[in-house]
Amino acid sequence: MPLPNSGPIKTYKELIEYFQTLCSQHIAVEQFGVGELSDIDVQTNTKTPVKYPLVFMVPQQSSLDRFGKMTLGFSLIVADIAKNQELLQIDTHNETLMIMQDLLSRIVLTDYETVDINLETPVNITPFLERFNNNLAGWTAEINIEVKSPFDLCSAAFE
Repeated sequence: MPLPNSGPIKTYKELIEYFQTLCSQHIAVEQFGVGELSDIDVQTNTKTPVKYPLVFMVPQQSSLDRFGKMTLGFSLIVADIAKNQELLQIDTHNETLMIMQDLLSRIVLTDYETVDINLETPVNITPFLERFNNNLAGWTAEINIEVKSPFDLCSAAFE
């Protein structure tokens, strides 16, 4: 099923909504989130339990170029609960890597007229195990997404 084309993606919010839609269409992804690493947590009395596999985006350094290029940076995390047995950890890394590949493939292999963003490649990915307090395993990708020019004096908030 193709992603809805709601016009050019120009804002941070539109890009997050795009990723949320992308993840909701992936049959293996249970939850999508955006925030700080500390927002990924186990069930507590004050937090709603996280469903796994989880795709989580942590905003990183971004840039605006005077020639009309805005690049939004993120750490893209795909994680699942790892078991303590070695073979299950290998399976968890394999499954989360496959989800990561699916998400990045969908962006890279969709033509620019359909989804007008550009994923800068190569994408560096790093595996992790027991990185968080709920024994997660998975992969973190450092991604940079180029979106349409944010510079527009016609719709700027000036009199």
